[in-house]
Amino acid sequence: MSNSLGYLARALAPLRPLRIVDVGANPIEAPPYAALLRRGLAQVWGFEPHPEAAARLRAQASGAVTVIEAAVGRPGRAMFNAYPAAEMSSLYKLSSKSIGYLGHFKRHLNTEDAIEMTLDTLDAMRDVPDIDCLKVDAQGAEVDVIAGAQSKLAQAVAVVAEMRFYQLYEDEPALHDLDRTLRDQGFVLHRFIAPKSRMLGNSQAARLNRRAVGSQLIDGDAVYIRNLEDRDDVSDEQLGHLALLADAVFGSHDLTLWCLDELAARGVIAGKVAAKYVDKLPDGFKAEGASA
Repeated sequence: MSNSLGYLARALAPLRPLRIVDVGANPIEAPPYAALLRRGLAQVWGFEPHPEAAARLRAQASGAVTVIEAAVGRPGRAMFNAYPAAEMSSLYKLSSKSIGYLGHFKRHLNTEDAIEMTLDTLDAMRDVPDIDCLKVDAQGAEVDVIAGAQSKLAQAVAVVAEMRFYQLYEDEPALHDLDRTLRDQGFVLHRFIAPKSRMLGNSQAARLNRRAVGSQLIDGDAVYIRNLEDRDDVSDEQLGHLALLADAVFGSHDLTLWCLDELAARGVIAGKVAAKYVDKLPDGFKAEGASA
């Protein structure tokens, strides 16, 4: 637990827990909102259609996490391609042309089991509340998930979506489709988190450090936030939630401070909160010689 998040939680209290919906909540690694869960600052509704992955997720889940074994997307019947490597599973099939060029992911080709299932939108799901933050990693179906959540995202402050820079699946939407869908709902691109690159296959691959030489962007999480230019359109609660997300999930401490300054200007918190927040940040984030 970071000192800055602990301080924020106290400075912004009382603030209801964040409502986070995670579509594609595969349990292969700790979620980016784990610190919020540990602090009791969030409730999560996690969707995972792959049966084995859903079972593992349910076994790991705390009381603040509701696991829903269902696929989200354009409503209707669809074929879900369940790959043995659950993180590759998708409504789309892996593209043999793309993988042939990249020289990676070949072991996953033609290993899928096609499972017919019924998709539904988040807006149609009564058990899912209005969303504060949507995290979506749906292996190409991100656009359909977001397009089907316009009502539930109406007051959301952030969306963290996997953005594909190079197509891996047949007919999956392009990155500009995802960007347009989010901008049409009032979000703007804030930052990228951990973009992933791969080394292209070549005759000298065995002699190279793949991580150092890999240049082809594949994908990464894109953080979109509510457009803040019209400040009167953003509530005090939204600013508080965005401040927590910016600190604990995005690592955007300047955004946290922007929210704190705005809350102070409104008289919601004391003016000294921003300065005390900086005191809690690691030294590497502070200007050289800055006093506490």
